[in-house]
Amino acid sequence: MEECAVKPWGWLLARFLPPKGPGDGASAAQDGRREVPGPSPSSLLPPDISHRDIVDHLHAGLVVLRGGTIVYINRGFSRLTGRRPDRLLGSDLTSLFVDDDRASVQGCLDDPTNCHDDRVRPSVVYRLRRLDRTEPISVTLRAVPLSGSAADREADSGAGAVGTAGLPERANGERLLQVTVSDATHEAEMARALRESEARYRGLFENALEGIYQTTPSGRYVNVNPALARIYGFDSPEALIAARTDIARQTYVDPETRLTFTQLMDQDGVVENFEAQVFRKDGSVIWITENARSIRDQDGEILLYEGTVEDITERKQAEADLRLMAKVVNSVHEGIVIIDRNRLVWGANEAYQRMTGRDAADLLSRPARLTTPELHEPNFEETVLARVEREGHWLGEAWGPRRNAPPFPMEMSVTAVRDRDGALTHYVAACTDITKRKRDEEHIRFQANYDMLTHLPNRYLIMDRLEQAILKARRDGTRVCVLFLDLDRFKNINDSYGHAAGDELLKLVARRLRQVVRMSDTVGRLAGDEFIIVLSDVADGNVGDQVAEKIIDVLSEAFQILDAELFCLPSIGITYFPDQAESVEELLRNADVAMYHAKHSGDRRFLTFSESMAHRSVEMMNLENDLRHALNRDELELHYQPKVAHDGRTLVGAEALIRWRHPRLGLVGPGDFIPLAEESGLIIPIGRWTLATACQQFMEWRAQGIAPPSVSVNVSVRQFNDSALLETVREVLDRTGVPAGCLDLEITESVMTGDVERAVATLGALKAMGVTLSIDDFGTGYSSLNYLKTFPIDTLKIDQTFVRDVSRDSKDAAIIATIVSLARNLGFKVVAEGVESLEQMEFLRDNECSLFQGYWVSRPLPVADFCIYLRENHTVGPAEPI
Repeated sequence: MEECAVKPWGWLLARFLPPKGPGDGASAAQDGRREVPGPSPSSLLPPDISHRDIVDHLHAGLVVLRGGTIVYINRGFSRLTGRRPDRLLGSDLTSLFVDDDRASVQGCLDDPTNCHDDRVRPSVVYRLRRLDRTEPISVTLRAVPLSGSAADREADSGAGAVGTAGLPERANGERLLQVTVSDATHEAEMARALRESEARYRGLFENALEGIYQTTPSGRYVNVNPALARIYGFDSPEALIAARTDIARQTYVDPETRLTFTQLMDQDGVVENFEAQVFRKDGSVIWITENARSIRDQDGEILLYEGTVEDITERKQAEADLRLMAKVVNSVHEGIVIIDRNRLVWGANEAYQRMTGRDAADLLSRPARLTTPELHEPNFEETVLARVEREGHWLGEAWGPRRNAPPFPMEMSVTAVRDRDGALTHYVAACTDITKRKRDEEHIRFQANYDMLTHLPNRYLIMDRLEQAILKARRDGTRVCVLFLDLDRFKNINDSYGHAAGDELLKLVARRLRQVVRMSDTVGRLAGDEFIIVLSDVADGNVGDQVAEKIIDVLSEAFQILDAELFCLPSIGITYFPDQAESVEELLRNADVAMYHAKHSGDRRFLTFSESMAHRSVEMMNLENDLRHALNRDELELHYQPKVAHDGRTLVGAEALIRWRHPRLGLVGPGDFIPLAEESGLIIPIGRWTLATACQQFMEWRAQGIAPPSVSVNVSVRQFNDSALLETVREVLDRTGVPAGCLDLEITESVMTGDVERAVATLGALKAMGVTLSIDDFGTGYSSLNYLKTFPIDTLKIDQTFVRDVSRDSKDAAIIATIVSLARNLGFKVVAEGVESLEQMEFLRDNECSLFQGYWVSRPLPVADFCIYLRENHTVGPAEPI
């Protein structure tokens, strides 16, 4: 068909409903039409339904081909062929044309420039077979590749026509082609009608739905149809022509837009899908799209612009809404991924891309992989999506895949998206990375079940595991053994070296304890320095004793803490299920009782529970209650034991030894209640009372003229570490008037294992007051010659355990000789304790130990008896330090 510049109305009607560009296709199928999956990469959400309506109402037919096969049609094409849409989808487009035209149609599809190019050649007419007619109809084709076209780029930039929503650019490597089919028969009839009757053309012009115009290049309207007047808000075309005499300034919001329009017309002679904002009569602003061409004279001069106008305000608002929605979706913290009905990824927001480490190119149009299959049950995703299709929603936790990184825990919500008919079209999955939450939950669970210092099971978890061990033992006919550990002298270390050292010691103890048990056994920390070991599946025999010996072996080695070697041995109580207890509570209680008895049994470091211990524990509890009242009830008293020179008669001092005159038990020795006082903290007030009473008694003896040269008072480790010790000694000396040189304080070697610097400072301060200092029970503790050299002491007291067998044990004799020699070389005096025979005394005297204390001299005596002892014919030595 020829096209002539002198036939403007023919061109107008040919362009009356122009085929849309590659960006204006519809994406959703209606009335039986299918939708081809796959989004435009620039969009995450399906296009608005209004786009589909626009395409479906086009007079021209619109077809999308994949590899020559029809995958999408609009209603216009269905009308052209007279065939139902479901009969067309999937068929070959060329098969719809007469046999003689098929090769030409195929050539058009292979090279779209062969179809139609207004600037190069007139339209080529093909014959399309209709189902309801015997004669074919004449049509023209316009083919546009959908991938990489200029229209696509315009759509991506937001300046061009709407993209082909819902159609993937490529699928399986086959290109997509958009073909616009126009009825050439109708076009020819219209052109002929225009030539034959202007009135007939005018009728079509007047009734057109799109605005049609003719303007001068200078910007005046020559002719407009009623539709354009309505678009611009005027009552008639004449009113519009009369009012708008300067299109650039009166119509366009931005006058420069008209300049751009005229430049394109001058350059190309045609403008397609030109979008702009214009004023309506009432001043409101709308969006329009124009398709126009230049009408030239025989000399090529432009006479007129003529074209069509469509109000696209609603479409632009929909596009703005979509862009806003896309920004919102991209700004949320949750990862969002959209999957089509075929389980292909339709879109994913930035959060999801960051979360999975995969960009859009790796995700779009590829099979969706929401979870990590190896960490879930088989067909987990299929089960989830099936439930979503059935119920509309699924919410739960899953393991998400992450590119080049381990899977991560996520909370995932999957929702179904359905069309107006209720058919499922897409799935929307919202994913939240809950790695931190899981880590926090794990930390909370760990805190609830484990000791934060040693990372051993705490009381709660120990009780649970012990309960499980008992249940298993009942089923299997085996036993459960519980070992209760308490560290001796731990408080001294904690007080002397600080809590940091104490904490480090507990961690080291926990590490060593784990080394002596099986993997199936439990080592836990109850509190403080108390530990529990649960041995499950124990057979007959004393397994607890064997483990206890291993524990004592590993804990006997020194602990290297803060550049010091510290020693901290345990006391261990052992009990068995079902031998001595039937429940968790009984096992722990009986093991605790056995541990307490081990702690106060002397040389035994571990004991197995017996019924007698339970009764003894009750007695000790009652005894502690009575001891708390002993001071207020004046039940405590001091006995005194003399210290004599080598002749056995010359008195050089007296040691004050405490006794408790219990109203029911009678006279209780210090060995039975001093450990209890140490453990309960009562040793501090008892120690103050002892010091004050001894000093007061010394002054009474002095008033009577029978006072010994000095009086000795024992100071326990807990008293020595008491911050009020110095003030207490100073206050007692000032109040009683005892000369400082007449007071001798006896401390144990245990102070050497604490904070040495503090111990030296305390001893120095006492020495500065003028009191004398003795090391009691020397040789039984953890002595260090360096400490002995550092401490400002006056006397060493040889422990009675060495004196007792001195005449029979050569090793004891050697130890005593060594201590005496050491003291003499260091300038110390030496007192031998526990001398009970003349033979022992003579041995000591022969080895140059000249001061003695023990039953051979005298038992500890009450005040009245010691007064008699003082008044008898005994020589009193000089009042000088012992």
